[in-house]
Amino acid sequence: MAENQLENTKTFRRSITSADGTGIIEILNCADAFAEYNALSTSYYLGKSFYLEAFSGAIYLPSYQQAPFPEIFPEMNSAEKIAAMLAIEEDYPFVGLRFHARKGTGAWSTLATARLQNKGRETTIPFTIPYLTINQLKLLSPDDRLGISIINYGHGVLGVGDYINLEGDFRFNLDLIAKPTIKTVGTAFPYGADIPAGVPTRFKTANANRAIIYATNTGNADIWIAGNSSVAVGSGIYLAANGGGNLTEQTLTGELWAIAQGNPSRISGVEASYG
Repeated sequence: MAENQLENTKTFRRSITSADGTGIIEILNCADAFAEYNALSTSYYLGKSFYLEAFSGAIYLPSYQQAPFPEIFPEMNSAEKIAAMLAIEEDYPFVGLRFHARKGTGAWSTLATARLQNKGRETTIPFTIPYLTINQLKLLSPDDRLGISIINYGHGVLGVGDYINLEGDFRFNLDLIAKPTIKTVGTAFPYGADIPAGVPTRFKTANANRAIIYATNTGNADIWIAGNSSVAVGSGIYLAANGGGNLTEQTLTGELWAIAQGNPSRISGVEASYG
């Protein structure tokens, strides 16, 4: 299950005129919606979901002969209504608006074609249903692209003054699943520090990337260790003299202070950080 989820909604618009010709015009690239989140892939597995929720076109074709609306009556059955609409379509000129899709940089494939006629005014037609899907929304893959082209069915293409204004709404989700963190420990570097008696001395600065630190009292006096300058004899981590005390720590990333008891002494060891 995703640990976090991001969701966003956006729109896209494109106006098609005679200047666009008959080639395929890309109107939507799903990958563009996710582009700003690509940097998250270094730390997360990205589950991507894309939903085309609405897609319509405002159609105005004054260069074509005007086609009337079909005469449809309540007493007509479904077949008769369809026949009346097809009769208008066949008797008056129309132009095709074809929908295409492809994966990434693959070849375009045809989805469907809508036949458009001049209805004497600007007419808005929904395209999601039935040309792209039979459902209320169209599911798309993160690498899907949608395009359109103008098809000449023998009556010509878009003329002067003709336009098709396309508009769509979409929503996308990102499920973020954290990638497992694999840390590698780098080279262990040696160090040594003389620790005076009665004076707190910092022998290691903070290291947020510290993987492990080893420390041994190689001097002749006992040593006490703490994480700040308040270290004092009798409190903190005790390192006995002459190698009798050792510190092995994998969680301390802050600075380390020490004080010797009675006489100066010395700490020697190694420190490694995550690579």
